[in-house]
Amino acid sequence: MRKLRQLLKQSWAVVLLLALWQLWVSLSNYNSIVVVAPLQVVHDIVTHPRLYLLPTLWTLGFSLGGLAIGMTAGVMLAVFSWRSRLLGGALQAGSLVLLATPVVCLIPILARMFGYTSRTELLTVALMTFFPGFVYGAAGLRRLPRRTGEFFQTLAASSNKRLLLLALPSAMPDLAVALRVGTASSVLVTVTAEYLMQTGGLGNLFAVTMQEFNLRRALGASIVAMVLSTILYELASHAEKHIRLRFR
Repeated sequence: MRKLRQLLKQSWAVVLLLALWQLWVSLSNYNSIVVVAPLQVVHDIVTHPRLYLLPTLWTLGFSLGGLAIGMTAGVMLAVFSWRSRLLGGALQAGSLVLLATPVVCLIPILARMFGYTSRTELLTVALMTFFPGFVYGAAGLRRLPRRTGEFFQTLAASSNKRLLLLALPSAMPDLAVALRVGTASSVLVTVTAEYLMQTGGLGNLFAVTMQEFNLRRALGASIVAMVLSTILYELASHAEKHIRLRFR
């Protein structure tokens, strides 16, 4: 009950907005092609779960797969930049260029190069989630506890031992933040790629149903994507809290 009250306290504005939306649609009698009521969207999701299940699993799989690849590549390059400041500066400059490129501009370029396939979708998610892993990882590897660097130098520890026993454990809280940030954007990037390339998933379901003027199902796909993104974000936030407690 306590968590339910806290949830209602945080989301009362959304509930009020949906209630006003439902009331407005009920009183206006607009055609369903123009606007649909929230309860109609929920009814479509509940009565046709199989139509949403496979696209949701598709989007979830590519979100997590692209996130895993992007985070792994980001952390590996962060380690390389930790070993070489010159390489780190070059990688950071390239990462900033990548971050400044809107995903809707990047997807057509990648699709032209690699084709309108699911492989390109995975590559897009990996590229857009690479930046948090690299930036937060590189910052965490250099943010060492006080005097620990001098202590390892006194012990004449090798570079590999400093990395495994000092730098990586110190970087874990920053890597947890990178995971949370990457998780927040992974579903959005995946759905956008699916919408533009129509490879499958919730983005493809949204594109097809909008072309068919099935606004109820298109909004249903959007809501499922929002719920999926929220769940992944909350899981990543929960993991971040545990990691901070473990490595503080």
